[in-house]
Amino acid sequence: MKKPVNPLLGTISWLGYIAHRHKPLALSLSGLLVAFGGIVSGIVIWWGVPPIVVGVIIPALDLWWERRSKNNNELTSAREKVLEEALAPLLELAATVTFRPRDKRVETAEAAAMRVAGDLRAAFTSVPGVRAVVFVVSTDGLRMEPRFPAGRPDRPRDFVRGTERGDQAFRILDELPGRFVIVEDLRAEGADTPYWAGTGAHYSTFIAAPIRSTEHAFGMVTIDAPDPGSLDHQHGSTIALFAAALGILFAEAARGATGGPDPEKRNGRDGKDQTHQTPRELPGRENGNAGGKAQEGS
Repeated sequence: MKKPVNPLLGTISWLGYIAHRHKPLALSLSGLLVAFGGIVSGIVIWWGVPPIVVGVIIPALDLWWERRSKNNNELTSAREKVLEEALAPLLELAATVTFRPRDKRVETAEAAAMRVAGDLRAAFTSVPGVRAVVFVVSTDGLRMEPRFPAGRPDRPRDFVRGTERGDQAFRILDELPGRFVIVEDLRAEGADTPYWAGTGAHYSTFIAAPIRSTEHAFGMVTIDAPDPGSLDHQHGSTIALFAAALGILFAEAARGATGGPDPEKRNGRDGKDQTHQTPRELPGRENGNAGGKAQEGS
């Protein structure tokens, strides 16, 4: 669920929009208020203060809105650029990989996951200290391993089933109803989110999007940063699109040993690992391989 807008911030935004939309009138009103305040303050100084203050605030609101609009435009342009330059080729790759042999599909999915982490890191260079990571579910379904971190040098740890931290992370794969989860400030929201547990070392905000198909969970894409509020829902939408594209590639990699459709031999359907990795079945499916627990290593 999207965090409600602060009423004060919403009011300021609305006033800034009005001041910018009607800029000539707003600046004229500002000048009149300052002049009127100057005249009145000559009689009783405290009477002149309110109109002067309001007269100064009006152009300040206009300037704030203008800068905010510029930042939003830059973010939108950056998002459009990464969607055009990185996501479109990824989707084309997903479309062409269908009829390749399985070992080639596995290889392509691994290479795509590595590229996604790098592309997201490059796309969010405006976010200080950002780190993008692609986690992949292990062959036994008990861990999510950070295969492809990009950004900050501190390396993330595995998520292990049977531990509080791991179980909360696996809930993103199993239970998340939306396309992504975002926590804008761990210090304020961390204790209340059902999808996170840990120390929050080196980061204060994060977004996670599951890599999954209708039947299987393959892992998740995460991005985090040390500054609270530096990631927003627009970032989340971008990450979710990349996670969905990876879901297609990982599903293709998990398909039967031949290039064409093979529903009877599809990984996870018969509970056997046919070549490389067997994806973990989502809850409610038959023959899943995610049961059991493991103790988290050091």
